Amino acid sequence: MINSFFNHDAKVRLAFVVKRAVPYGVCARFRSGSHYLVVALCIFGILPCVLSSCVGMKSTNRRLSDKRQKLTAEYSAELEQVTSSTHGGELEATWNEAMEKMYLQNPSLIQADFRIMDARQRQRQVWRNLVPAITVSASDSFYIRDLGDAFTDTSFRISSYISLGNLLDLPKTVYTNKLYFLGAKLQAENTMRQQVIALYRMFQEQRLLNLEKRAIDYEKEFVGGMTGLDGEDIAAMRLKHREALEKWSEKQKTWRTKVGDFFMSQYGLVNLTPSGLPDISYSVSELDFSDTGRWGFLQLNLLALEEIAEDGRVLDTYLRYLPRASMSVSAPSLYTSDSDTTFDPELIRLGPSMYWSMDSRGYVGRQIDRLKRNKVITDWRKDKRRREEINRLLEGKQALADILEELGKLRVAIRGYQKAVKSGLVDDPEKAVRTMRKLREREVSLKAKEIEIYTEFWLIDEHRWKPITDRWLQTSEQRKQQREKAQKSGSNPFKFWAPKKG
Repeated sequence: MINSFFNHDAKVRLAFVVKRAVPYGVCARFRSGSHYLVVALCIFGILPCVLSSCVGMKSTNRRLSDKRQKLTAEYSAELEQVTSSTHGGELEATWNEAMEKMYLQNPSLIQADFRIMDARQRQRQVWRNLVPAITVSASDSFYIRDLGDAFTDTSFRISSYISLGNLLDLPKTVYTNKLYFLGAKLQAENTMRQQVIALYRMFQEQRLLNLEKRAIDYEKEFVGGMTGLDGEDIAAMRLKHREALEKWSEKQKTWRTKVGDFFMSQYGLVNLTPSGLPDISYSVSELDFSDTGRWGFLQLNLLALEEIAEDGRVLDTYLRYLPRASMSVSAPSLYTSDSDTTFDPELIRLGPSMYWSMDSRGYVGRQIDRLKRNKVITDWRKDKRRREEINRLLEGKQALADILEELGKLRVAIRGYQKAVKSGLVDDPEKAVRTMRKLREREVSLKAKEIEIYTEFWLIDEHRWKPITDRWLQTSEQRKQQREKAQKSGSNPFKFWAPKKG
């Protein structure tokens, strides 16, 4: 049949090629009419492999070239933006606008959402594992001499099988996954609080940067208003002013980069307006940490989950003493193309089994002993961490009182020194500038410490988190929908959330 595909000259050429390509003994066996079948098989078998390799290499090179061109274009566009005067986008947002933006675009919150989704899928997978596994198979068998009639007697089969695994592990698995899901939600809420605090600090950092800038500008005006200065004094003061301005510009650039990373974007100009910014200040008298319903409730829940997990590991070790009971359910094929028989439910087979590995070598016992020994160290570390946390809160309370007192005295000193300079009571201009700079730097430093302490208290203050948490939960479905919309469109979900550059 295959002979008809070739003319005489082609037959001779192909036979010559095959003789060079395969061992002589193979071709010598088929010098009869059937040897052309071997020729065809060699051509149709070897040649496609060679061609596919060449095509694959060519395709790979083409893909590499296309990808390189794409990256080159992106690099060139980025280079053009960086070198242009309008590099980066613009961000101008109030506190509420920045919060809404954070819910969608903050990388830490995106990862927290993913962890909750993974935990929910783990819960569902426990029950999906009880669904019968369906397999579809196709098979055929033929002699090589009957290649022309191949795949004429192919059989198809659909089968089902259930393996329940260790039945004693099922309740434990369900319970463990519930705890895992609860832990993911609590961790996500804690992450949300941390990111809100990070956003608040960026608002306050801009405020402190503006305060520094005003101090630098005031220093310039301060020097300009002085009389009786020679040229060298003026040049030296101008140099120091320029150095201070350059240092401030670098700090502002670093802060702007931090804001961009926070929102997974890049900005050339950022203005966080304090409109709607919450007041998180505390008086020393209201910091009563004995009220655990208000202070540290979320953190206590996280610690409780940690202890439950530790207890679970101990219980899991003890469960190894118990036998393993499993169950499998197998049935005849649901469909077979080469059989006239139909599916019979009476032929379903149950496969219960019991496996009990006695701890004759003491492996489980040694694990339990090791857990008991480690519990002493674990308990000590927990106690140490609890003491350190309490001491940190009490020290923060005392530090806040000291900072508030020093800030009050410092502001009085700044105003008094400014009046003294204007009144001509300070005759050394360089000393006056240096003193004012130190006073302003100390004020900024104290304000930064004050904000840090306030935010540490804010993190564990349940009374101030409910409206923020409620809003975060309300946007959960919105975040999910936008992520799914981006995935269906084939775009990057993160780019989908990214703001348009100004």
